[in-house]
Amino acid sequence: MLNPVALLLIGAAVRDAAPQVPPADLVVENARIWSDGLTGQATFAAITDGRFVYVGAPDPDFIGPGTERIDARGRLVIPGLIDSHVHMLNGGLGLSQLLLRDAKDKDDFIRKVGEWAKSLPEGKWVLGGRWSTESWATPEQPTKEWVDPVTGPRPLYLPRMDGHSALVNSAALKLAGITKTGPPNPEGGVIDRDPATGEPTGILRESAMGLVSRLIPPPTREEKLAALVRAMREANANGITAVSDIPPFADLPVYEDLAKLEGISVRFFLYPTAEDWTEAVRHRFRGKSGWIELKGFKAYMDGSLGSRTAYMRAPFNNNPADQTNWRGLLREGVEDGKIEKNFKAAAAANKQSIAHAIGDEANHMLLDMLSRAYPNLKTARCRSEHTQHLLPNDIARFAQLGVIASMQPYHKADDGRYAESYIGAERCKSSYAFRSLLRAGAIVAFGSDWPVVTINPFLGIEAAVTGKTLDGKYWQTQENLTMAEALRCYTSNGAYAAFAEKEIGRLAEGLRADFVILDVMPNAEPNWPNVKPFAVYVEGKKVYGTD
Repeated sequence: MLNPVALLLIGAAVRDAAPQVPPADLVVENARIWSDGLTGQATFAAITDGRFVYVGAPDPDFIGPGTERIDARGRLVIPGLIDSHVHMLNGGLGLSQLLLRDAKDKDDFIRKVGEWAKSLPEGKWVLGGRWSTESWATPEQPTKEWVDPVTGPRPLYLPRMDGHSALVNSAALKLAGITKTGPPNPEGGVIDRDPATGEPTGILRESAMGLVSRLIPPPTREEKLAALVRAMREANANGITAVSDIPPFADLPVYEDLAKLEGISVRFFLYPTAEDWTEAVRHRFRGKSGWIELKGFKAYMDGSLGSRTAYMRAPFNNNPADQTNWRGLLREGVEDGKIEKNFKAAAAANKQSIAHAIGDEANHMLLDMLSRAYPNLKTARCRSEHTQHLLPNDIARFAQLGVIASMQPYHKADDGRYAESYIGAERCKSSYAFRSLLRAGAIVAFGSDWPVVTINPFLGIEAAVTGKTLDGKYWQTQENLTMAEALRCYTSNGAYAAFAEKEIGRLAEGLRADFVILDVMPNAEPNWPNVKPFAVYVEGKKVYGTD
């Protein structure tokens, strides 16, 4: 019986060797090549001037005295992976900040915060976070009382892993002027308060996070550029050669700085967040064709499930007694028409609109708004970012309207532990609907949402293929994909989602030679959590390797 890799590899295009071909710059030999669109078994690829000139059976005519030869030794070779939803700047900055993703319980959380705070110079902010308590034996919401004793006068700002709520300490609350008497909740946000005393607990949700985050001294332009370089290296080490990146609009000059550097090893498709797209679409971005390009703009419809701010059609199941009708938050600009006006500005400028939408009602509203804003929506390749919870009837609408579902499968591994307690088993039947969306004819593109979670795409593949959750259980397995389907979502579909399918996303003649040699040996079934790139190439040049 063929193992999954063997089935996957019934795939590579084989053609008769072309006579009298010029020698290639680089050939890959003895490989097990997989790519979307290939229809036989391929073990050989030839590359000239950074593009594939042949993929198929071994052909010695492509090998000359000056040809570099890579012996893959039977390893699996795939297209460079495309992360269709990532925050490269924050990810790069976060590599030098406190990470609480692995905190095991309350005591471990407090210990890690205290040790980090102790290592900082006096007056320095305690930054980082990416915490979640859902996997703890006793999940509980952190409060300022946890961290005040170990941080003292240093202000602290630690976003939750989803980035839709944050823990702050008393020092930060004092700087922001947040007390038990005020200010009121900002539009689209909540300041959590003790219901008995009105005292802020230290948790800020959605737009309320800005009351503190705006006070944090920003990194310099040089520090941001260095962070992007670190982020590129991190992406390459995980087999990623292209990203749909979501920076703040104000940071576009940093990407223009990056475009001037030599040795760029990741292709950046940019979708910045901006307040007024009418002005933003007029911006003349000086990037680098094929490498750093402005593709569109990003909006926010709602929050997240874990923070209970995803906007649902019906109330959450686990609402407290004083909030029985709570069904999440719509972000500022949704109800007053500002976001739809922004979508229309993007449509007029021939730019993509992408929007964070997690709750079922948020996704429903997004589809309606895009339908009104884009006269030619079917070809505009607009995107719902996250697409986690859908109304059953909206699944087919994604295909009908041509709206791309840009999803992050590793979030399923996290949310699957608690989603049913939040919204119930019935609503969960149309959550993380990978398979249903594909069967309906929709385009699904996969990404990570780094630094919200790890950038490692192989953990995302495991979640998409197995339905395994972080607590070792399995959830929504009827939506599991095949290995080939999951890889398409990380390669050719990701290229399509950024209007780049004629350049990257497949191993095919004429396309750019971005590819990954995986450390998966012959006849071995991938153990996805342990899969690592053996080598990564961009336009035929090695950008990462373990040898």
